[in-house]
Amino acid sequence: MNVSFWLDGREFSLNLTQTKTNDIRVSLGNKTYGVSVEFIGKEEILLNIDGKIHNVMVEANTTSYTVYVNGQCFQIEKKSALQILGPKAGKQRMANVQTSMPGRIVKVLMNEGDEVEEGQAVMILEAMKMQNEIKSPRSGRLGKIGPQAGDSVETGALLFTIN
Repeated sequence: MNVSFWLDGREFSLNLTQTKTNDIRVSLGNKTYGVSVEFIGKEEILLNIDGKIHNVMVEANTTSYTVYVNGQCFQIEKKSALQILGPKAGKQRMANVQTSMPGRIVKVLMNEGDEVEEGQAVMILEAMKMQNEIKSPRSGRLGKIGPQAGDSVETGALLFTIN
């Protein structure tokens, strides 16, 4: 399996091959390491890398991983496939934004044809007595906006499109 990650703006590509249960071979560039893994808890592991023991803790959020190795902290950013591929990926297609739960549209914040930024709130959905901002998953121009304020929506209903 090939894995890529970014640390301090630099990309690292690893090749991981499982040799037996909890043992893997890790290749980075022209170097190869034997790694044994012991899981201590949900976020803590012990790594034996070529005979040297490392205590590793991993904390995750939506944009990055914070990794502590023997007390030293590293911030590793997450990237989507589109971020990885960049502009070479070609023009993005239309995106449909659907609701994951039934509810009622409280307010529509934008109009069809408006430019929207990734993460910008487009409408507010009330579900289970809570108001949730429905945000754009990417930048673009709003196409069709389905429901209007006061409309009830079912799970899977099309809320809006982004071109």
